[in-house]
Amino acid sequence: MWKSLTATAVVGSMVFAAVPASTATAATGLQWKPCQAGAVEQCAELQVPLDWSKPSGPKTKLFIARVPAKDQAHKLGSMFFNPGGPGGAGGSIFAAGLADAFAPQFRDRYDLVSFDPRGTGSSSQLNCGPVLRPGVPVFPKSKAQYDAMVASSRATGLQCPKQHGDLMRNLDTRTVARDMDAIRAALGEAKFNYFGISYGSYLGTLYAQQFPRRVGRMVLDGIVDHSQGSLRFMLGEAKAMEDGFNRFIAWCAQDTSCVLHGQDVGALWDATVRKADKTPLTGPQGPVNGDVLRMALPSLLPATTLFGDNFPVLAAALDKAAKGDGTDFASASYIGNPESAYAAVSCMDFPGELKGYADVRARLALARAVAPRVGGAVEGWVMAAACSGWPIPPSNAWKRTPVHGVPPILITSNTHDPATPVVNARSLARQIDNSHLLVADTYGHTVWLNSECGRAAITAYFLEGKLPGRTC
Repeated sequence: MWKSLTATAVVGSMVFAAVPASTATAATGLQWKPCQAGAVEQCAELQVPLDWSKPSGPKTKLFIARVPAKDQAHKLGSMFFNPGGPGGAGGSIFAAGLADAFAPQFRDRYDLVSFDPRGTGSSSQLNCGPVLRPGVPVFPKSKAQYDAMVASSRATGLQCPKQHGDLMRNLDTRTVARDMDAIRAALGEAKFNYFGISYGSYLGTLYAQQFPRRVGRMVLDGIVDHSQGSLRFMLGEAKAMEDGFNRFIAWCAQDTSCVLHGQDVGALWDATVRKADKTPLTGPQGPVNGDVLRMALPSLLPATTLFGDNFPVLAAALDKAAKGDGTDFASASYIGNPESAYAAVSCMDFPGELKGYADVRARLALARAVAPRVGGAVEGWVMAAACSGWPIPPSNAWKRTPVHGVPPILITSNTHDPATPVVNARSLARQIDNSHLLVADTYGHTVWLNSECGRAAITAYFLEGKLPGRTC
């Protein structure tokens, strides 16, 4: 769903007491300085309440970066950008000079702004263990393996508060939306213009729900539908990812540039994974088993053609793995991925809701039924496994996110998005009053990264306030 986007770009309910906007500014404003000597990108820090229900209590730091509009005299304000996640460190991405890679279309008329959400990047980064620990079963085949998965999740969840204290209890997406409003206020912007991709769509939805009168122009792309619940979320993604894998197979059969052209790619994948299950492949930091290969699919399979198609990368990785080298899969896999914030936020907002080994076995059987080849190798299961024994209760568990009193919000999705299926977008459009849904007829994760006509429509909306047609 979301990790793949952030990785590509760099090469995710607690009801708080009302806090006046003046309090949310943290009063100190923002002191900008060049992120690097001579750079156009500017960086700043903002102190915000660690717990928004206690605005006078302890603070936490937010790292913010902006790229000033080239035409300051005619700019339309600031545009906030979130690249996905949970845990997408947008401020660090912008500070590294990569804002133009995302959105050069807006450089004249908007100050482009992004930040590292609490728990990530240069804000207050977590480092309490990987999303999924190497060597721990991810797809349990017995009660003992299930218990090992739960124990691993619990161990990570206990380690995080030891290292990061109360920050761990204040990481959910609703809290991060409050942080965004504090940045808006510190910038002196009356309206919040926002472009949220993948997990960023959910972050934007929660902002609009909490601060409807402050919403300016908002695009939510590659939709996360928080109303689904863990099981529907996983199964919908599995079905879409299976379609994506079949498209990958077809591409290799048709395109001579595929390093596996002329081979039965589906059979090669099956054989390679079975082999790795029995005799792990070599990897950069140790053995690479079949689960490591499976859990790289959510990163390697979704296309992001704006930055280069993922299919050749997946083909090259499979070619090497078939020859015994699992390095590329290990580098892309959620197993061993060090982004602690991904797991921590997921467990707050997208808990797995597992009810024991029998439930796990039934869910994985359903996944194989709708996706015989991909099965449960999707982010929905990454989150369920990572959160299976998490000791901190979710603060914003699955539920609808109704939004009222906002100007037209543009929701966009592809007909074949393997990470955030189009059904999610249709569902969210029914939850947001006055929303406008655009569906692009293409494959890949998010419209912005995969559809030229979609990019043109989004650009026209942000620059002219013009809503597009329903399809392109």
